[in-house]
Amino acid sequence: MTQARKRPQWLNGLGFLALGSFTLGAYLGLVQSPAESTQGELFRITYAHVSVVWIGFMAVAITAVFSMLYLWRGKASDDAWALASAEASLLYFGLTVIGGMTYSRPTLGVFWDWDARLTLTALAFALLVGYFVVRGLIDDPQQRGRVSAIVALIVFVSLPFNYMATKWFRTLHPSKSINVSAEGVSSTMNPVFLNVLLINVAAAGLIFLFFLFERARLAKLERAALDADITPTPKAEVVRV
Repeated sequence: MTQARKRPQWLNGLGFLALGSFTLGAYLGLVQSPAESTQGELFRITYAHVSVVWIGFMAVAITAVFSMLYLWRGKASDDAWALASAEASLLYFGLTVIGGMTYSRPTLGVFWDWDARLTLTALAFALLVGYFVVRGLIDDPQQRGRVSAIVALIVFVSLPFNYMATKWFRTLHPSKSINVSAEGVSSTMNPVFLNVLLINVAAAGLIFLFFLFERARLAKLERAALDADITPTPKAEVVRV
């Protein structure tokens, strides 16, 4: 049992890799990267802000996939994976809102502006909070999994509106510097800044993967402990004299 609770070596390795990539990305973004010509030192926020946005979108997508699997198959393991990814989604979207507010203060003069993209991100964050509120209010595991899965799918459906906000709505948010189309990936960003950004995105992705697998591992241990508690003990045989 003690051996089963021990974190596997590959997961430890992933954790150290995530920590190392985070350290490298922070050094490159805060020290090595030059200041941007128009935004100056403020541009450094982009390295962290864009990274958590991209990985946050990916985390919500993974949550939606496992939520759909749970609605289809009803397996507790699918719900556990969805929950693990949703926890990371909440963290990354919370950091996204904080990063957007931090960037807005020196550029717009206020921490909060009803910018379309910032508002849609805050709405997605609120829905993710609702995901966990639902899980806390419903005792039945199957009903809890189904209702929270529907909430996760609603968050996922909101992502295209968030992604296209700079094209569909009047917004003060800067347009995308990196575009993905049928012709491939193009960028208007200076290669020096782009390389540092991609390293930070990779670091944020590795951190997410570590959190995801570790949380799923703990959920498996929790289910095993719960099953052990509810398993009836065999009755002692009565010997008549």
